[in-house]
Amino acid sequence: VWELLYWRAPGRSALALVGVLGTLGCLARFSAVSVGAYGALAVLGITLPLRLHRAALRALRRHPPEHPCRAQPEGAVGLSPEEQQRWARRLARHLTAATRTLARLFFVHSLPESL
Repeated sequence: VWELLYWRAPGRSALALVGVLGTLGCLARFSAVSVGAYGALAVLGITLPLRLHRAALRALRRHPPEHPCRAQPEGAVGLSPEEQQRWARRLARHLTAATRTLARLFFVHSLPESL
């Protein structure tokens, strides 16, 4: 903080001064709630793409590309036929329930139900 006040780092001090003056100017014209909300939105709009970019780069670096002709592992991979049937039935139940719920919400059968 003292480096900013005494202008030991002129670039950072100028950036801080412009930020403070801009914030004070906005507070003079708009309410504090709207200035805070737009400031938070600006910070989120900058940090979210940077965070996604870093996560994508980290994911790409972590897994080197594999050769497509590489041999498959020897161990059993996957589900048994009984487990596949059980998961297929469970998925079908969930999809049916979701479809019924969406149909009930979008295709209104009675006016009181839609309210």
